[in-house]
Amino acid sequence: MRKVLLSTAREIEQRIAEAESGTVFVPSDFHDIASVDNTNAVLSRMARRGDIMRAMRGVYAKPKHVNALGVDVPPSPDAIAHAIARNNRWIIVPSGDAALNRLGLDVQVPAVYEYVSSGPYKSYGYGRFKIVMKHRANRDLLDCSPLTCLVIQALKALGKDAVDDQVVHRVAERLSTDEIDTFYDETRGSTAWIFEFAKKMREAKGC
Repeated sequence: MRKVLLSTAREIEQRIAEAESGTVFVPSDFHDIASVDNTNAVLSRMARRGDIMRAMRGVYAKPKHVNALGVDVPPSPDAIAHAIARNNRWIIVPSGDAALNRLGLDVQVPAVYEYVSSGPYKSYGYGRFKIVMKHRANRDLLDCSPLTCLVIQALKALGKDAVDDQVVHRVAERLSTDEIDTFYDETRGSTAWIFEFAKKMREAKGC
């Protein structure tokens, strides 16, 4: 049994060693290697040794060192949120200020990272940030691609009256022609003003 556990630990350590610096890990990432309890034991031991950092309970990261600052940079709240969702098999999409920040419509880093989620309502503290998961029906998250869902959430955060031509052009600049075409196709049955936004993006991009 001890040999099996040692072999399992080496496999987990090897996978982490091969990952890029800054990669976030949760127990479910190693379900093909070990049980949750054994994985937690290995990750906890690696954190105590300083091989990885413990971001929050059950969430770890491979250190990303920034030479210019001389420090290890912690994972972003967004990376932590997606790791939590992955571990729980939830589908999440940034909403509110987090969606605006992701699309470059608001450069200010939000203090609260909100997501619509297929899971239950949850709130987590992460350093000076707060991560909030708000339940939505699966059809609201599965009926469109992640990017389309993200843009819709950003538009809802702005509100219909704030979505002007400048917003159209800023979002269009960030998306490829194919992504805009997908957004157009996926919002045909959406709210009228959101589909109108899709049509204006196609015009702005010359689709």
